Amino acid sequence: MPYEDPLKEYFKQNPEKKLKLFKIYTKVLIIIPFLMAFGVIMFILIQYGII
Repeated sequence: MPYEDPLKEYFKQNPEKKLKLFKIYTKVLIIIPFLMAFGVIMFILIQYGII
């Protein structure tokens, strides 16, 4: 018995949900690197006593 992806069936029933999830996913992928860079910069500033 082949494996059937339950998400595929779910998205076939609700195509607009797939688009919504895709938009959220792309926003998260864009925001996370900036948050990481901000964290690294803050860490360096705190380590050297600038802040």
